Amino acid sequence: MKKGLMFTRGSRQTDLTMPPQPQIRPMDLATDLEAVAQLIYDTDEYLFPFLFGTRAHALPVLAKLVTLNANSFSHRHILCATEGNEVVGMLIGYDHRTIDKAAEQADFQMALPLLDQLLMLPKYWILRPFLDKTEITGYYIQNVCVAANHRGKGIGSDLIRHFCSLHTGDAWLDVELGNKAALALYERLGFVIHSKKSVFLPGLGSYRMVKRHNNDE
Repeated sequence: MKKGLMFTRGSRQTDLTMPPQPQIRPMDLATDLEAVAQLIYDTDEYLFPFLFGTRAHALPVLAKLVTLNANSFSHRHILCATEGNEVVGMLIGYDHRTIDKAAEQADFQMALPLLDQLLMLPKYWILRPFLDKTEITGYYIQNVCVAANHRGKGIGSDLIRHFCSLHTGDAWLDVELGNKAALALYERLGFVIHSKKSVFLPGLGSYRMVKRHNNDE
């Protein structure tokens, strides 16, 4: 029997079944890879095209990075929100102090064509203020993205709450300077602005925000 409210109108019954709540679980490489790569690219309309190029060019690179183990995009750091068999949202988060830089670089060399590796060097220099995580003393939420047709359901908030519940340290994230809706959401979840990161490209500056572990929303 479906769970929900049953109303009788004359001899007719109407089943007002509540929509299922998304389930949050670790990523499954066997079933989630394509959807996760798409959501990573959609996380930021400026940053990921700048770093990885067009969607068609970027998706195989991102998928390869996700399958590897030593980089910040690794499946080991990914939570998925699912409805049935559909991935409707994802979050990437980790303690950056546990990522070996040499091993991460090796992963990128495996995933990126040689020309892309060369082009990545000046891009990293431009984004250095944003990519520098030395001030982060807890867990960093690198990506949160919800599929376009599932936004407005609180899935992003649920992913962040779930991630924070798994860890005892502070949680950190970055948000675009002009993304007022996301900034307001993170503030409602207990994050506060810690610093401002400026880079020399339009749309790529950000606020770095932190939620202290003892600051439960």
